[in-house]
Amino acid sequence: MKQAINNINLENVDYRVIAKKTIFVICAFYLMFISFGTMKFAFTLLGTGLAEELVAVEHNPFIYFFIGLLGAAVFQSSSAVTAIVVGAVGLGKLSLDDAVFIVMGANIGTTVTSTIVALSYIDDKSIFMRALSGAALHDFFNIFAAVIFLPLELTTGFLSNLSQSIASNFFTSDLSLSNTNSRFEGLNIGVDKISHLLFDSLQDYPWVILGISVLMLIVSLKLIGGMTKEVFINNPKATSVNALFKNDAVSLFSGISLTAIVQSSSITSSLIVPLTASKKITLPRAYMFIMGANVGTTITALFAALATGTEFGVEIALTHVLFNVLGVVIFTTVPTLKRIPVWYASKLGFFAAKERIFGFVYLFLLFFVLPFILVWLNT
Repeated sequence: MKQAINNINLENVDYRVIAKKTIFVICAFYLMFISFGTMKFAFTLLGTGLAEELVAVEHNPFIYFFIGLLGAAVFQSSSAVTAIVVGAVGLGKLSLDDAVFIVMGANIGTTVTSTIVALSYIDDKSIFMRALSGAALHDFFNIFAAVIFLPLELTTGFLSNLSQSIASNFFTSDLSLSNTNSRFEGLNIGVDKISHLLFDSLQDYPWVILGISVLMLIVSLKLIGGMTKEVFINNPKATSVNALFKNDAVSLFSGISLTAIVQSSSITSSLIVPLTASKKITLPRAYMFIMGANVGTTITALFAALATGTEFGVEIALTHVLFNVLGVVIFTTVPTLKRIPVWYASKLGFFAAKERIFGFVYLFLLFFVLPFILVWLNT
C-alpha cells in the first residue's frame, strides 16, 4: 500500500479535475437532501388519505415484505424505498410495525441490480458462473437474514422494539440528539424552503410531487455512484483491487466506506460482479465486501430520518440499521453461517452455467413474478 502511494506522481495530478468532481459530488448529495425534503412536502399534502393508500392491503406482514421487495426491485434501490417509508413513518402515515417488513423486503429487492449485471456475462459459461455467484452473494445474505429476523419480529417485535428503545434514549420528539444536536443542524439547511419554492405550484398534485421526489432521489444516487463506478472501470489495476480486498477486515471496511460514499449498495455490489467474473477476487473475499456494503447503505435511511424531523422516522431508519448490522455480525462471526451464503451463491452459479435460462428464471421469479402475484392476490 505504501509503495503504491509512493509511486504516485503528484505532478500529474490534475487538481482542477479533483475540484470539479468534488463539487459534482457535493451537488449530488444536496440534490439527495432536496429529494428528502420534497418527499416530506408530498406526504404532508397527501394528508390522512395517504395512510389508506399505503395500507390498502390487509395487515399482512408477508405482503408488506413482498411490497418492499418488489418496490426495491423496480427502483433498483432499497435506499429509495426506505427513504419513502421513513417519510411515511415520520409523518405518522404508516406504522412502524408494518414498515419494518417493507424494509426487510427492500433489502432483498435491491440486489436485483447486480443480478442484472451478471446476466450480461451469459455468453461464456465459466465467466457467467462466477459472475452470477458474485451477484448472488448479496441475494442470499439478505434472504437468510430475513429468515432469521422475520419470524423473530413476528413473534417478539425484536427490531421495532429495539429501535424504539434506542430512539427514545438518544432522541427527543423533535429529533434533538442529546447534547449533540448542533452536529445535525446543518443537514437540512434550505431543504424545506427549496422544496416548497420548487413545488408550491403543484400542491394540487401531491402524487406528482412524490413521483418527482423519488426520481430526484434515484438520480442523485446514480450520480454519486456513477463517479465511483467510473473510477473502478477506468482504473482496473490489480494493485487497486488488492488494496481494497487485502484481507477480510479490509474488504469489510472497503464495502462500508465505498457504499457510504456511493449511498447505494446496489452499485457497490454490482462492482463485485466483474471482479469475481475475472477471478480478481474470490467469493469469500467478495462476500466480506458485500457485508460491508450492507452496513454502509443504512446511512441513506439515517439521512432521510434526519430530514423528516421526527422520532418515528428515526425509529424505522434504526430498524434498517439493526437488520443489516446485526445480520452482518451473525453471518460473519459464526463460521458455519458465514459459509452458507457463499455456498448457495456458488451452487446457483453452477446450475445457471449448466442451464443458462435458469439465471433469467431466478431473476424474474424472485424479484418480480413472485412478489407481484402475492401482492396482487391480497389487494
